[in-house]
Amino acid sequence: MTDIVTPVIIGVDIGGTNTDVVLLCPNKERSEILAEMKELTTADVTTGVKKAILGCLKQAVQRGKSVLPLQVNIGTTHFVNAVVQGKDLAKVAAVRICGPVSEEVPPFMDFPSRLANVICGSVHLVHGGFRFDGKEHESLDEQQIRNVLKDIQSKGIKNIAFIGVFSPTRPEHEIRAKKITLEEYPEASVTLSHEIGHIGLLERENAALLNECLKPLCKKTISGFQTALDEIGVKCPFYLTQNDGTIVSSEAVLEQPVLTFASGPTNSMRGAAFLSELKDAIVVDIGGTTTDAGVLKNGFPREAASHVKVSGVRTNFRMPDVISIGLGGGSYVKEHTKKDGSGQYVTVGPLSAGLNLMKESYVFNTSNNYSDRFITATDVAVASGLCQLGSTENVKKLNKSLVNQAIDEIHRLVEDVIDKVKLSVDELPVIVVGGGSILIDRSRPLKGTKQLIIPEHFGVANAIGAALSKVSASYNNIVNLIDRVNTLEMEACVSKALEDVTNDPDGKESERASNQARKPFLLKARDDAMEEICQKIKATLVTDGATEESLEILEKEDSVLAYIPGNATQIKVKIVGDLSWGETKNKQAWLPPDNVEKLVLEDSQTIEKQKFSSTGQRIDSEEEEMIQDWTRSPKDPVIDPSTGEWFISEWDIECIVLGSGIYGCGGGGSPHLGRLRALKALQDGKRMRVINPESLMKNADPEKDLVITTAFIGAPLIMYEQAVSSHETTAALECLKDLYEIGGFKDGVIVNQEDFLVETSPGRCKFIRNYRPTGERTTGYKVVAMVSAEIGGMNAIEPFLLAANLDLPIVDGDGMSRAFPEVQMFMPYMFGNLPYPAAIVGSGNYKERTAMLYAPANKLLENFLRLTSIENGCSAGMALPLNKSSLLNKTPLHTVSSAWRLGNAILRARLQKESVIEAIVQQENGKHVMNGKILDVQRETSGGFNRGFLLVEGSDGWLGQKLLIEFQNENLVIIPIIDGKRGQCLGTTPDLICIVDADNAEPITTEEVKFGLRVAVLLLPSHDLLRRAESLRWVGPQAFHYEELQFCSFKQRLPTIPIPLCK
Repeated sequence: MTDIVTPVIIGVDIGGTNTDVVLLCPNKERSEILAEMKELTTADVTTGVKKAILGCLKQAVQRGKSVLPLQVNIGTTHFVNAVVQGKDLAKVAAVRICGPVSEEVPPFMDFPSRLANVICGSVHLVHGGFRFDGKEHESLDEQQIRNVLKDIQSKGIKNIAFIGVFSPTRPEHEIRAKKITLEEYPEASVTLSHEIGHIGLLERENAALLNECLKPLCKKTISGFQTALDEIGVKCPFYLTQNDGTIVSSEAVLEQPVLTFASGPTNSMRGAAFLSELKDAIVVDIGGTTTDAGVLKNGFPREAASHVKVSGVRTNFRMPDVISIGLGGGSYVKEHTKKDGSGQYVTVGPLSAGLNLMKESYVFNTSNNYSDRFITATDVAVASGLCQLGSTENVKKLNKSLVNQAIDEIHRLVEDVIDKVKLSVDELPVIVVGGGSILIDRSRPLKGTKQLIIPEHFGVANAIGAALSKVSASYNNIVNLIDRVNTLEMEACVSKALEDVTNDPDGKESERASNQARKPFLLKARDDAMEEICQKIKATLVTDGATEESLEILEKEDSVLAYIPGNATQIKVKIVGDLSWGETKNKQAWLPPDNVEKLVLEDSQTIEKQKFSSTGQRIDSEEEEMIQDWTRSPKDPVIDPSTGEWFISEWDIECIVLGSGIYGCGGGGSPHLGRLRALKALQDGKRMRVINPESLMKNADPEKDLVITTAFIGAPLIMYEQAVSSHETTAALECLKDLYEIGGFKDGVIVNQEDFLVETSPGRCKFIRNYRPTGERTTGYKVVAMVSAEIGGMNAIEPFLLAANLDLPIVDGDGMSRAFPEVQMFMPYMFGNLPYPAAIVGSGNYKERTAMLYAPANKLLENFLRLTSIENGCSAGMALPLNKSSLLNKTPLHTVSSAWRLGNAILRARLQKESVIEAIVQQENGKHVMNGKILDVQRETSGGFNRGFLLVEGSDGWLGQKLLIEFQNENLVIIPIIDGKRGQCLGTTPDLICIVDADNAEPITTEEVKFGLRVAVLLLPSHDLLRRAESLRWVGPQAFHYEELQFCSFKQRLPTIPIPLCK
């Protein structure tokens, strides 16, 4: 044996079938692989790891190497398997520090019931929490925390998760709650949500709850790993690989096990990058049971969009964007007869022999009895000459047609999964790794790729990736830019700009001039904030042991929060680096332990066949456990024959939510929170009934029978963090009712004024702050129904919840027929309705009800309501009235039916495996403009809106084409890019420009759209009322400063058949 000691990193990847290990000698030029080993994964996990590492080290010694392990990096699916199987999980107490918000969406509400029953210990909503700008909603009630801890302790629960509203921005309440816990209940284990996820309360909370329930299992597993390493004489630190291709120490992972969920496919992609020396490519990892495909960008896996489901639970922590299919070396090959009897066809997978490949396949059969054997993908690979394994004699008699069809099917499956993950139409190189790489014919090109690479050491790429993992630190939070601006200097520039504005009756030009004057100040503040954050992250990494010269910025982006005037920007930064190992010259090489032979022979029960992918998806979808998924339970509308009313079911809610999400045209916010609350209301026995507007108003009093529209106004992202409730919209409704029924409101004046102070805003709007009259309801006004302000986005479903609480009907109609960014775009206002009265109530401030009595112009009403929303943390509920004439003549009717029919068409197309995009086009008389990938996204702040553009590069039948889509919260125009220049506009507002997921038609908002998403661009005809001159003034292209464009609709909207009957 040589006297030269070679330092090595041990990379370990524990898969569903095999545990792989490599010894990697780190080198600045090119790291060297000294040894590799593959063992079956064992039920206790650690025995397989111990045997594989020991075998790898012995292999190096036998080759004359003296090795010094510097660190061990372990990737495992152990924790995600525990969650998907509901095994070995602890009960968790969820303590949400939320104060006056979010109580209608309690913890565990978004969990599948089977998993909630396993994990949920108790739920507590306590005082505290912050607003987006860092101001307290409420102070933390420390005595309440102590009381809650006593209750938790009395139930024998030792695992607690604290989730504070806006804790990623201000974590102080969570931190203080943990400190109190350590004083009152020192045996408890605590997870703080701000350390796990980012903005988005429910997803961050779900991730924190999953994290805490895994801690006891994690402690046991880490202890097992440490014991295993000690037994084989490996005396160095060990780390676990994380979802994003980086590592976390064995000590730190005890606090954050959930961040290791999807490290398996991440490791494979990192290993593939190393073996191929490529940084940008598609990686296909074919194992024994499953195939994972993902995209390498700059040497790291592309991360998934903001919401990732793990075992049915929505989360927002970092996960690789991986598609898994049931294809592997053990996949069963079966021949079937076509339904029409015209011939045979062959399927490969998704079921697999997995770890039983030696016992079930033909090539490994050692007897003449094949009765208990099955044809596997490995068998056909050997039969076709792609590889040499086992006995080729055993597969010589396999039907050649079956073998050829199976190889074709394997290639088709791989080509299909490649197409789904591709970033653009460019033909990227594809790196195939994993033990199942033997299934691929190297001489046969893969469709959509420019190069097929199956590198040396392909079978252990995942372990190589684990060995290569770096340390990282990231930032994903909201920064209030105005705090970094010299406001005196900025406002002086604004004043100067306003001096040049003339002839501005509705305030639009003044707003535009103000925004342009503020823009350079806010851009500088953003750049300064970004640089400061980067420097802080770098300093943290160096403190944690990274070498300064190895630091690399992987991600740096910002996005403006919609509807907030230039202040709040979400900044994301991620930096990685290599660990420093210090001096290794005088350290002793590894020596085999005395009992090495006993350790090699040590046995442990192997695990069961793999049933789930490395990202927690069930391999055989047909055997999916019964989880209540209303999108898979079609149901025809239930109509009351006597009244004509349509009684809403869970299926109806899913249809309306999906349809309204598409009608949002990229804006309006996600309807997901409303969906959860509506489903809960139905489960609680409340009823929602939609009524035909003509039927409702047939005998209505023209003036005194009112239909009220309620909606949220503010920033959707902030509302998503605060988890909106109906408190603010209900309070706004009650305020408006009081204004009519007690105050006797008419023409901007209250008859019964009492002693209220009427104030006047700078925009000349008249209002009463905290309007609470005490008189009698003698005016004869009454509320007879609710209606949606806009059928697009999150506001579509809110009136359903109020109507259910008040037992009022919901009108089959809305105020916009889609989503628009501003209140003056409410259709009755565009057609001459006076822009008053209105009521507004801030989120978390339900006691202060502002009644708006008079506004000089539609735009000034929008300004007043928007400012009130901002004063209340950029989230408020509002209410507006409609009388009989306004409802029937100035609003789009039957739009709830329209949203339902659209959602119904999509959901049924999914169930029937038909084209969801074609379903939309047929239902809406629309146009499929393009399929493609998002190539670029640019955003900026202007007037409190999320303005910008996105560039889509065509795929499928649109190869070589590009589209530019510009937006102001909602998508505004579609412009083709031809030879780098803007072509003739293909579509403009008010027609509906919709961007949906190309595979399932889920709507994608302008806040969620990001580089690499595979989308379909659709153009849907707008409602006839939006095409009139009165409307185009407010919602046509000129209203959004496209002076050169004229609206010209491509098609007429088809009439909607209303679901509720007219009686």
